[in-house]
Amino acid sequence: MFGMVLLSLLAAAAPRAGAETAPPPVSGPIRLGLLPSIATLSLLRLYDPLRHHLEEALGRPVELYTAANFHSHLEAIRDGDFDLLLTAPHFGVLAYDRGYVPLFRYNQELTPLVVVPKGSAVREPGQLRGRRVVTADRLAALSVVAEAWLKIDFGLRADVDYRLEEVASHATSVRAVAIGDADAAISSPSVLQQLPEELRDRVVPFTSRLRMPHQMYLVHPRLGEETIRAVRQALGGVGETERGRAFFKSGGFKGLVPVEIADIEQARPYADLVSIKNRSGN
Repeated sequence: MFGMVLLSLLAAAAPRAGAETAPPPVSGPIRLGLLPSIATLSLLRLYDPLRHHLEEALGRPVELYTAANFHSHLEAIRDGDFDLLLTAPHFGVLAYDRGYVPLFRYNQELTPLVVVPKGSAVREPGQLRGRRVVTADRLAALSVVAEAWLKIDFGLRADVDYRLEEVASHATSVRAVAIGDADAAISSPSVLQQLPEELRDRVVPFTSRLRMPHQMYLVHPRLGEETIRAVRQALGGVGETERGRAFFKSGGFKGLVPVEIADIEQARPYADLVSIKNRSGN
């Protein structure tokens, strides 16, 4: 079903010598690395129309890759494994600092939600004390921002005032809440949009006060100026196609806008938090 769509479990991938500078063959495939924000098959289905659009616009194969988890995705960014990258905004800052060229972001803010079961006794996030909260990954932008929000606004500290546990994906975290396996989950409006309506109807979201720019597309400079221009033009025009409009609708996205330096700086404090978490092993 996904003839040209490849899954790379990058957790086991070793750094490649010369990954920062060696150009790919002119006619070779472009490797698009996707943030593992939802289940792998759902992610590949969601982005397959974008892959087709890029292949047609660029006249060369495009392969989709994801990672086993956010840690592996971050390591792949650091190793320069991707030619084109779709990543969380705070990871985008780290990629930018390593030379990746920012192109676009989704035209909306990344807004963490704390999701509880419909009918829950939890009527506001401040009532999560002593509860079990699940998240896709503590390095995820949604989780980093939500943790900061709960601490700043409600005085709740992860692993002290509530239990914060990792599950396979953002979608898995919402499903855990919907079936009663967790008291709350960290999610986002776009993740909820991508879930079946029957699951959405079984949960109630609380919206975070803190926001961040949405996921970013960046390109590795090894592709060269001509290819980077072509990729920029192809991404910029995706919303003008029927396939692109269907892709945005299915993903709960509102189109693309160019990444500004202000977006990078807005996300930078959270990138710094991720660096601290990584060094501490948490």
